[in-house]
This record gives sequence, structure tokens and C-alpha cells, in this order.
Amino acid sequence: MTYLPRLLASFLALGCPLVSALAFPGAVGFGSVATGGSTPFTVTSLADSGTGTLRDAVSASGRNITFAVSGYIVLQSPLSLSSSTTINGQTAPSPGIGVMGREVSASGKSNIIIRNLRMRQGNMDSDTGKSAVNFGKATNVILDHCSVEYGIFDGIDAVGAVNVTVSNSIIALPIGQQFGAHLETGPATWYRNLWVSAHNRQPLTKANTQFINNVVYNYQAAYTVANTGGLFSHDIIGNYFIAGPRTTSASDDYFQINANQKVFASGNFLDSNKDGVLNGAAANSVGSAVVLSSPWNSGSTGLATLTAAQAFTSVLANAGASPRDQVDAFVVSTVQSLGTSGDIITNQASTGLSNNGYGNL
Repeated sequence: MTYLPRLLASFLALGCPLVSALAFPGAVGFGSVATGGSTPFTVTSLADSGTGTLRDAVSASGRNITFAVSGYIVLQSPLSLSSSTTINGQTAPSPGIGVMGREVSASGKSNIIIRNLRMRQGNMDSDTGKSAVNFGKATNVILDHCSVEYGIFDGIDAVGAVNVTVSNSIIALPIGQQFGAHLETGPATWYRNLWVSAHNRQPLTKANTQFINNVVYNYQAAYTVANTGGLFSHDIIGNYFIAGPRTTSASDDYFQINANQKVFASGNFLDSNKDGVLNGAAANSVGSAVVLSSPWNSGSTGLATLTAAQAFTSVLANAGASPRDQVDAFVVSTVQSLGTSGDIITNQASTGLSNNGYGNL
């Protein structure tokens, strides 16, 4: 019988541990072990709380959540998820579903699957210590085809998180600290994401990490380890770093990576000239890190199916929640300017978009 070796090989190629099933078909990386929930629950109201709301849906563990409504849910307080929860934003009628105004938190929880959800904190939230998404000390988490904008403390805060994947998502326009994502412990997989207009932390990753086929635009510091005392390994493959108007030093595509880190860097490109044309050059020299001759994780090569240029095309076409709304269209058009447009903001309203910068769903 030969099917078992082929099955094992396919799981390794996906860059994930061997599990009985993936979080969903096409899930990749360390978060693909997340089991989510199985008990059906349909969200029927856009109200902040009460029967049939998203807050009602996530109040008990084990739920598999779908949507019969579309539009924004305006949160009046942080939305706290229970363990073993699946949020299927892709089931919402057009133009899709989103939350605005407060943090979405799975802090300390396990087995969380979130797909096709727009999470936009913004300055409606008076708590500057909160992030758009909080996965602190969470275990087995996957965020896929989501849109995370206007985070105050971070876009994604995942300190102490174990087995995390963020894939096919947009992490853009953080305000407040102007940081993209902060992850510690891990392991973690960042796969085919679009990172736009942050001061730093795109991501900050103090963990064994896969960073594959991402696009980072208009950064002041992109892939960051922050001279941590921790000893971690990093597979950085097929990513495109693109300087923008607020990029003060294009060479900070890799930031604060010291000799304690081990890095396999291959196929990465940097476009530093801000001339409106995608014409970068190879960029695989990563600080003073120990250079690995092959990926630290055997699954990374199987995930890295795109060149950096192909990743640019694919990520701009597919990242974020679907269908693409006004905010994400603005983010993507900024990247398409290839160095001539983009700002690092402190208030979502400065985008000039409707609904005080949140756009309309």
C-alpha cells in the first residue's frame, strides 16, 4: 500500500504537523491544526449584543458560525471569543461581514478559526492598550482571508501564542503605535499576506517562523526580531519588500536581527527606488543572523510555490476578505502606486474614506 506515504508527504509539503484533518481545505502552516467548532450557529442580527448576534454566537465554545446578514457590526466593547470556535465570514451575503470599533480577542483560548472577517478597530476604541486582534497566549489559531486595519496597539497581538497561521490576509494602516503584528512563542506561519503602511512589526516575530510569499509596502521597518535574547529559526522565502513614501531606510526590510537568530532567506526581493515600477533586486542578506543552507522547517519549500514577483500579483489579487470592500480597495491601490503613494496614519479618517474612514459595507 502506497497511499500512506503519499498522505504523509502531502502534510509535510503543507508545512503543518501531522493531524487527522486540516482546519479547512487549503489551510497551511502551524495553525492548520486548529479544530474550530462543530455546532451550527447562524448570526441573524448586526446588533452588538442579544439573541442572534455575533457576540451571542461566540459566547459558548464549540460553535461553527455562519451569517445570514451582511454589513458592519459596531462593537461597544471587546468581542471575546470562546475556545473551539469557527467564524465563517465567507458565508455572509454580499458585501460581506465586518466588525468595527473594538478589539476581537481570543486571549488564552484554543482552536480558533477565523475566515473572511473584516476587523477594524480604529479610534472609536478609547482603550489605546488594545489591538485589532488579540491572540495572546492562544493555542492553535488560524486567520485566513481576513482584513485587519486600524489597530491601535498592534494590528495583531499574539504574545505567548502557540501554533499560529495568518494567511491570505491584509494587515494594514495601524494607528496609535502604528505596528503591524507582534508574535512570541510560536511556531508561526505568515503566508501570502499584504502588509501596508506600518512603522514597524511586519511582523515582529520572536518564534520559530515561516514567512513565505508576503508583500510588505511602505514600511519603516518590516521583518523584525528586535535583537531578542531568544534563539529562533526563520524561513523567509519569496517575499517582496517595496519602499513607499514613508520608508526612510529601505535597508530596514530586515530589522534588528542579530547573531542569535538562524535564517534561511531565499528568493526575496526589495524594490527601493519608489519609481512607480516593480523592479526590485534580490534581498537575502539578513542582518548578522546565522545563515542556514536549507529551511529549518521541512514544509517551507512546499509552501513557497511562488516567486516574489508572482507573490506580488497573487497577493494583491487575493488577500483580504472577499468581496473586496472600499477600505481594502484603498489599501491595494496604495500598493499599486509602487512607491509614489502611501502614508503612515494616526486616524482612520485621514484616509478620506466614507463612514469616518471605516468605509461602508
